[in-house]
Amino acid sequence: MSVNLVFGLGFTSEYIIRIIANRGISDVKEVYLFSVWNVDEFRKRQSEETINTVMKVLSAAGVKEIRPKYLNIDTTFDDIVLQIAEVVRGENLEFYLIGGMRVLNLALYYYAMLAQQVGKKVKILSFTEDMEKRYELPAKIPRKIGENHVEILRLMSDEKDWEIENISKQLGKSLSTISKQISDLEEENYIECKLKKPKICRITNLGKIIVELANSS
Repeated sequence: MSVNLVFGLGFTSEYIIRIIANRGISDVKEVYLFSVWNVDEFRKRQSEETINTVMKVLSAAGVKEIRPKYLNIDTTFDDIVLQIAEVVRGENLEFYLIGGMRVLNLALYYYAMLAQQVGKKVKILSFTEDMEKRYELPAKIPRKIGENHVEILRLMSDEKDWEIENISKQLGKSLSTISKQISDLEEENYIECKLKKPKICRITNLGKIIVELANSS
């Protein structure tokens, strides 16, 4: 399955060139290059030089469809995201948040999460400044959960493995009710469960964050 790559650019081409060299482009159909429109002539030239350099490297590597876009950020955040939405196409998208202004990368990240919401396959990657460590960022926008779900997470925050039946007994609720709430929590990655009987679950780091948030109110 072919993939479209989406990059946020600043004033250097080094990071993208390193990513392309390490990743390869055999499955790449299109590459989108986003930068910020600059009024300042010096920065404008820097931005243009960066995009031109990247386009030459991608073209030499064999990428046929390269789509650069300068975004107007002198507007609302949702309008910046809309500018991205009007350009990016494809069902399989990889986003690389590696350069450019913070608002550019935030807009790309938010757009990526929205794309995942409508069924597109999305991967979002970011890196340390030296490019030595890579992070895959969550693409899913979590649903709001209720106090009953938080109650389960609090119980599980001791980090041990929990059988659903034991959770039901501890909280004094029916097994069917707890099973449904456990499924909700697992779907949102607040817990992880082993696919065996009896079903055994454990809280994740994301679930621990929810407990900390709930306890801080």
